[in-house]
Amino acid sequence: MGYDLSAIPDVSQKVRAVYDAIQPPGSDPMLNFDERDLVELAGRAGFFPIHLRLDAEITASEPQSWSGMLASAGSPRIPTLAEAMEQALTPEEQERFTAHLRPLVEEGRGTWRMALAFLFAVKS
Repeated sequence: MGYDLSAIPDVSQKVRAVYDAIQPPGSDPMLNFDERDLVELAGRAGFFPIHLRLDAEITASEPQSWSGMLASAGSPRIPTLAEAMEQALTPEEQERFTAHLRPLVEEGRGTWRMALAFLFAVKS
């Protein structure tokens, strides 16, 4: 999520396990490739010339509401943070998780990462 959870490894790992069980790391078809793979696949498919532009952004997170964070999910196939917390954590662990993460979210003390690859090619 882009926030430092190293102070609460036990509870953060339980939440992470909810997501990992649904989509094991390295197996997400939207994330298990990079820009080099795109160029190679386009070439193998008979495209030439091939142009690729990569835009990467790593910045400080914007502050956001805790309720908004709880209601967010990375995709429609995975639970919201609130649902994952409810599934994985006891009420006491939810309190610890919230006490640590909420100020980071509301103050924007995280890291936002986004990369976009724009591939332009001609079918030969």
